[in-house]
Amino acid sequence: MTSIDLTTANPPEIYEAVKSMDSDEFDSLMEDPESRDLITRALVDHMAGLFRPEKAGDLEAVVHVKLWDRPGGGYDHFEMRIADGACVISGEPGDDARMTLKIRPRDLRAMLAGETGPRRLAMRRKLTVLGDLKLGARLPDLFAF
Repeated sequence: MTSIDLTTANPPEIYEAVKSMDSDEFDSLMEDPESRDLITRALVDHMAGLFRPEKAGDLEAVVHVKLWDRPGGGYDHFEMRIADGACVISGEPGDDARMTLKIRPRDLRAMLAGETGPRRLAMRRKLTVLGDLKLGARLPDLFAF
């Protein structure tokens, strides 16, 4: 079992800890709303850190990320703003998304850890892309998964 104090760890430390967890341990942490909030933020922050500005060119886009299976129902909702060669995360999404990604936290974790890829997840219906499908097809180029 991985030992980390989520309340004092920063997002990169949280990501490194959850990356090495087995599925059962990860799923168990995701059942606690406070732990889930910290972990989902760390996952989305890590995804933004994988952004490759050299591949984006002059792309400007708002992408919503919805993480399914929130305890009690619903999902966690984040926004990634891609502009001026940067990808910035917000926990306060607006209405203007060009594309929405729907994925379970465990699948996002696996994708970020290199255990699977976005195309494979989409083919297995574990990643849903809504909105601009051309932008969705560019995800593997825009982010170093």
